[in-house]
Amino acid sequence: MVKDSEINKKVNATLNAVDAIQEVKVSPFLRDRILNNLTVERKETQRIWSWFTPKFQIATLVVVILLNIYAYKVLISDEYNATVEEFVDTYDFGDETYTSIFN
Repeated sequence: MVKDSEINKKVNATLNAVDAIQEVKVSPFLRDRILNNLTVERKETQRIWSWFTPKFQIATLVVVILLNIYAYKVLISDEYNATVEEFVDTYDFGDETYTSIFN
């Protein structure tokens, strides 16, 4: 078992080791350079998606939904069907008889 005097010697040796620590010489502009590098990195990451803000996302979603609703209404309307039938009749796409090189 370790005696109290040995423990006290180790504690004193540890506390005296603090006196051996010397001041580190650092460039006076180190802090400024580090902060500058951090701000430069932040600016680059924000530029990529900064234009796609939540307001713009919601506006885009509303426009897409409105376009889909309009397209659906046009698709089911009678006028659209009449226009398609007129197109088929004009260009003779509705004929069952056609010439093919595979016949």
